[in-house]
Amino acid sequence: MTLLTEAPLTAAERNRAYADTLGWGARLAEVRRALNPRRTAWDDAALVTETSKWQARTGLAADGVLGPTTWAYLRVAAGLDPDPAISAQLPAQGPGFYADGPRERHFARPETVRALLATALGWHDARPGGPRIGFREISVRGGGPVTGHGSHRLGLDVDIRPVRADGKEAPALWNQPGYSQSLTQELVDRLHGNGVLPVHFILFNDPHVRGVRKWDGHDNHLHVRFRPPVPARPSAAVPPASGVRATDALGTLVAPGSAPPYRFTPDDLLWTARFLVGETGGSRAGAEQAAVVWAMLNRYGLLTRSRYPSFHAFLRAYSTPLQPVLRNWRATRRAARQDDFVPIGGMFGPPAPPGVQMGQRQRYIALQRLPWERLPAAARSVAVRALTGGLANPVGNATEFGSTRVYFHDRYGRYPGQEEWQRFTERFAAGRRWTWIGPVPGLDQLGNTFFVQNRLAGLAPRAVRVLPP
Repeated sequence: MTLLTEAPLTAAERNRAYADTLGWGARLAEVRRALNPRRTAWDDAALVTETSKWQARTGLAADGVLGPTTWAYLRVAAGLDPDPAISAQLPAQGPGFYADGPRERHFARPETVRALLATALGWHDARPGGPRIGFREISVRGGGPVTGHGSHRLGLDVDIRPVRADGKEAPALWNQPGYSQSLTQELVDRLHGNGVLPVHFILFNDPHVRGVRKWDGHDNHLHVRFRPPVPARPSAAVPPASGVRATDALGTLVAPGSAPPYRFTPDDLLWTARFLVGETGGSRAGAEQAAVVWAMLNRYGLLTRSRYPSFHAFLRAYSTPLQPVLRNWRATRRAARQDDFVPIGGMFGPPAPPGVQMGQRQRYIALQRLPWERLPAAARSVAVRALTGGLANPVGNATEFGSTRVYFHDRYGRYPGQEEWQRFTERFAAGRRWTWIGPVPGLDQLGNTFFVQNRLAGLAPRAVRVLPP
């Protein structure tokens, strides 16, 4: 087993996971209708293809994955949910512009309104005597379908009148008298250079105007589509109480079996970093740190999802440095030999021998209270990479780890040599129906040794995956 870069999940595999974790799988018929209402034959590959096409039309990265950003826009475009961001109404008039048509169709995203106002202000500065730009339909409040349009659903599409040569603020056709090609070209240039929101495309049929595309039905207006801003997602917002600074959205854990995918939270990120400090010291970002995190991701994904509602709750129960009071009497007896041991509670009962005092080391009590910004940078870095899908897995499907070197010392009162340690490790694993993963280049297992449960032997290598956000 080597430290290799893992093959990325395919778009179809990521979609199958996101269908559950984002909830759009329960509305698949509506999703397909929104992507392409004319398509009748659907499978995983068709969903990737149509998602990619929709993303390209919308101005999103066309990867075919219906992930958090794409779903945030598609659900609005499909009319499934309103978007409160589409609530900025373009004023009826202002420097350099007027808004024509029904006022209830002049709602947009704030960025779109700012882009239009910036364009109009530049136009006004250059041409204070007019004519003004004629903005027409944008979207309805909250977005969604608009009668008479296949687009205008996301607060990003704006219809604009071509500029007339006679100064009138009235309709114009590009191929009829009254139309000014030079002024319309200037308008197109100013839209592209608005400085607020990039233009995705402009549809207009004058073949001599640069920066536009020809499209049926666009002789008498310019259809401008701005690129969508990345929406703020609840998963990307970090609650102040967690102590974690704001970061990008976290990834999603997927594993074979019936358990649904699990979306990581800021609390998961915080406790993963604390876990790394407790288990590895947290001062390095190497193979050992990746190994212990992946053993925990594997264990949670394959074995304990049904017992713990969150990844951080699992970490806090499993990892002895994260337990307020140590659960295991053997671990407690070892901890009690340290000068910073703090007695908490009473004594362990059978099967523990008499006199084993419950408690925890003070260093771990302090660790459990340490805020994000005071945790080592290496631990924070590994935690972020692990929970956003950027950390390679060096231990396969290992779900168990522990220091067999320490276990040897506990039994024999001395530390083993290399060959002696390896024989002891293999016997230790066999006694628990585990298999030692064997030597891994770059991974020192004298501190933490990694094992795969024999019942997991039939799984594909690296069965648990973390989808990027």
